[in-house]
Amino acid sequence: MSKTLVPIGIAVLVLAIGISQWTYMNTLTEKERLIATSRFPIVGYPAPAFSLPRLSGGRMSLAEAAGRPAVINFWATWCGLCEKEMPVFQALEERAGDRIAVLSICSGSSQDAARAVVATGGYTFPVLYDADRAIARAYQPKEEGAARQVTAFPFTAFVDVDGTVVYARAGIFTSLDDLLGRLKAVEFPID
Repeated sequence: MSKTLVPIGIAVLVLAIGISQWTYMNTLTEKERLIATSRFPIVGYPAPAFSLPRLSGGRMSLAEAAGRPAVINFWATWCGLCEKEMPVFQALEERAGDRIAVLSICSGSSQDAARAVVATGGYTFPVLYDADRAIARAYQPKEEGAARQVTAFPFTAFVDVDGTVVYARAGIFTSLDDLLGRLKAVEFPID
């Protein structure tokens, strides 16, 4: 009799845990759900501060976006997908640049190569240069259990007005609608 009760007890326990998890996930807002299910260690934590050279001259820091949420896109000049994605961020800049700070951070190659990409595309959002990938690595910390740190490009992080990373993604946004959908999910000011 007890051999039959053990599998039933385990099944009841698994079912209770499943119902509990489902109930918990259904009580979360879309923003909270995205944070809770993120694979990136940076999500849910304060955004790493930075001050980097602007390709157009001078320096810019994350603190300059204070009071507005920020979309930070990391890219490299050798990354074809990165260049393909940049018009999506230009469209975001044109649509919501007064409400959302759109920042672009280039890593690798040279500032001249990055300037050429920006000039060819006619991009108007601030483009910063992260020569040694220190900031890219700060936003993509080594995952627990990983043998080494991998820095992926393109990579995008959303930082809310409180300075918390609420979303991070390695990969390309293929359209403005794709990007706007994610921004709405984390309650960024999009019409």
